[in-house]
Amino acid sequence: MKKFSIFMILFTILAFSQDNFKIPESSYWYPNDLLEWSPETDPEAIYNVSSIPLNNRIKGGKISKNASEKVKIVALSVMNPSTSGMPSQGRNDSMRIYTFTYWQYIDFLVAWAGSAGEGIIVPPSADVIDAAHKNGVPVLGTIFFPPNVYGGRRNWVDQLLQETNGQFPIADKLISVARYYGFDGWFINQETEGCDQEHVKQLTRFIGYFKSKAPDLTLFWYDAMNNYGEIMWQGELNETNVVFLTDLEEQRRLSDYLFIDFRWISSKRPNSVENSLKNAQKYKISQYDLFAGVLLQGEGYNTPYFNLSKIQDQQGTLKLSLGLFGPCWSYYSSKKIDEFWKKEDILWVGNHDLLDYKYKSEASRWPGFAQFVVEKSPITSLPFVTHFNVGHGKYFFVNGKKLGNSEWYNRSLQDILPTYRWLVKGKKLDVEIDYENAYYGGTSLKFCGSMLKGEFSEYILYLTDIEILPNTVFSFASKNNEGKVLGTINLYFSDGEILKLPFSSLNDWKEYSYYLTSFIGRKIKNIGITLRSNLNQNVSFNLGKIAIYQISSKTQQQTSKIVVDEIKFEEGIFAQIKIHWNRVEGAKHYEVYRILPNNLEEFVWASTNNYTYICKLKRIGKEKDTKLKIVAIFQDMSRSKPLYTKIYWPPYPKPRAEFTVSNTIISPGESVVFESLSSETTEELEWLFVGGEPLNSNLGKVIVKYEKEGLYPVKLVARNTSGEDIRYYESMIAVTQNAKNLKNLALGKMTYASSFVPHEKPSLAVDGAVEGNSKWCAVGDLPHWLVVDLEKECLINKVVIRHAQEGKESEDWNTKAYRIQISSDGENWNDIIVVKSNSKGLTEHSFPPVKTRYVRLLIEIPTQTGDKAARIYEFEIFGLSDF
Repeated sequence: MKKFSIFMILFTILAFSQDNFKIPESSYWYPNDLLEWSPETDPEAIYNVSSIPLNNRIKGGKISKNASEKVKIVALSVMNPSTSGMPSQGRNDSMRIYTFTYWQYIDFLVAWAGSAGEGIIVPPSADVIDAAHKNGVPVLGTIFFPPNVYGGRRNWVDQLLQETNGQFPIADKLISVARYYGFDGWFINQETEGCDQEHVKQLTRFIGYFKSKAPDLTLFWYDAMNNYGEIMWQGELNETNVVFLTDLEEQRRLSDYLFIDFRWISSKRPNSVENSLKNAQKYKISQYDLFAGVLLQGEGYNTPYFNLSKIQDQQGTLKLSLGLFGPCWSYYSSKKIDEFWKKEDILWVGNHDLLDYKYKSEASRWPGFAQFVVEKSPITSLPFVTHFNVGHGKYFFVNGKKLGNSEWYNRSLQDILPTYRWLVKGKKLDVEIDYENAYYGGTSLKFCGSMLKGEFSEYILYLTDIEILPNTVFSFASKNNEGKVLGTINLYFSDGEILKLPFSSLNDWKEYSYYLTSFIGRKIKNIGITLRSNLNQNVSFNLGKIAIYQISSKTQQQTSKIVVDEIKFEEGIFAQIKIHWNRVEGAKHYEVYRILPNNLEEFVWASTNNYTYICKLKRIGKEKDTKLKIVAIFQDMSRSKPLYTKIYWPPYPKPRAEFTVSNTIISPGESVVFESLSSETTEELEWLFVGGEPLNSNLGKVIVKYEKEGLYPVKLVARNTSGEDIRYYESMIAVTQNAKNLKNLALGKMTYASSFVPHEKPSLAVDGAVEGNSKWCAVGDLPHWLVVDLEKECLINKVVIRHAQEGKESEDWNTKAYRIQISSDGENWNDIIVVKSNSKGLTEHSFPPVKTRYVRLLIEIPTQTGDKAARIYEFEIFGLSDF
């Protein structure tokens, strides 16, 4: 018999788990699923409704010589990191979201989404619709038929095109969804192979039917399928794809716009642009209804094969409109938020300022898209209020005070950001999005840099067309952080007069208000700011609010009838709440606060929708109930009287004992680290380490040394006033001279998996590399699994998994829920580790030594966001091949 016969016993470690919170999610469907949808049968539909109608916009003058009023830009952006699992309105526990703000340069936003494993018909989420509409930009949902290699199925095309008695039921549903949720149309991308001319005929009938029923809704067609039903990507407008834009027989328009595939840019297609222009004229289609595709997804403005000059005339003006695929690259390629803003600014404005086309970096002559179009602005009437809030934050501020200490995002709350970034005379300061100081919401504008005595900086911030009405007030809020700057907020009137409203150099937020009584009937065309320095100094100045509104004597209505629709509790100390109240006329949005035990208020959530949710509310101590306050916020930022409600907590739970250990097979004289993972309700810990030093401890983290060979137990007790929980392992630590032979047994071993995509096969998860995209990637139906055959029975005690972030991909794609399983025959599996809520890029799991030949990684939730693709760069299994 072996010295450590206990090695022959199978050990199982089951991590504590409960059902994950499930807040209302944005919708996504396959075609037949959409047929079943209605607001009456979808309990989450009400949370996906936009609250902001599409604003009108005005156009500014040409700043760049290359700019044209006719050229349009459509942005196909991944606004949410996955198709499924995305919150309808945002979260109050995370700020990780793409906050696009350069709306002044685009004419349409396509909320790009859809995948074979999640759903292919995806409307934009409510917060994206609200943000786009506030800025006057129509936003479109996505209908994406993926290529067959990525899971595309021709029967999905057939389902879309079902026709009954001249009716297209799915077209009717697409119209209903857009009307109910409040967005502006659809982008159709058909790249699934296997179709024929009959599909083409049916598709053109489908499009014609849709437009006849909803002429105000926009349809974009992506240039992939030709008139034979083949996927060919023409890269130009020609006779093979014009059928999706125009019914040549009946001489009527079908799709509104064509997104020309990126292949137009190739040197192998020298005449693609001219062919498009000739065919546009031939078929009586505006050349600016054709959008030349620009692929930004991979490397953004660093993409090596850009050739925008191919669609520029001799004056530098674009001959076609621009179709940008993946401008969200600036966000998803950035590790920190500051990196995102720097990339975003360069992407849109280039390596220069709006008035200075000298490149800041000779090595990077990226022109930016701003130079090709004129700026647009939705600021055309009263009221106009901005706090320079980008729609997320580290904290939430109200009137300059930090009332919320948790990260959050809700893009419905995004304000209109400056039209010109940046249009400056005099000293050019750095202008940043400041997350540490805000007047309302999560961010403000910070102007910073060095200034000499007598220097000034004059910024034109906004393009406007606002007529001053009786009782109009202009207000702004500012704060000085470093140095002493004086200056004015400037109102530029259409008749040339400039009204300069002064502010003082104070180190705390101050709001200034001015009546504009003497300017009634006149129009403001621009709003700006001038900063002046009377010293040689470093300066840092924040602008937190600009507002123009009418003072009203009308009594603001109070909200009423708060209804808590549903509460889910986790571990007895976290609550998720669905809640609604009666809509208040004229309300801009609503704020939700909790009343603390000391009667102070803590900000919890804000929503433009009166049907909303609180993603996470943490219990304070052992409170039995929590009082919530709801208040309506109006366009001038005045507030209604509050209304209150209560939620009631379950009995305070006893703790849950759990811990991790750094290693379980060690040499004599070595130490291991034990760390408690017991639940937050734990008030007292008691460790017992038989055979180790120390023998006992009550600390959360303990280093234990083992001197002699043997198998040793470990015990942890977690206690509170409600009870106790015990975690005990009889043979947790193996001390043996053989520990020096521990190694990664998975390296180079045989693997097989549930699925994988081309060039990302399972063997790449055990090749010892993470560079060069060396990973296993699985798609399709869940769960995904990867099996490693160790070739013989081995003794294993530790598994290391390198998830997406280790391969320099987004942390949103780190595996969330998975199991590590073992088997002696490759058919019957036992769990040794169960993980329900991981977010890390690198995970290590040590467990009591166990004998096995096969090890399986079973993935139940592949990402943090709902994306159903699994991405595993390395699956390392440590142990002894001989024991």
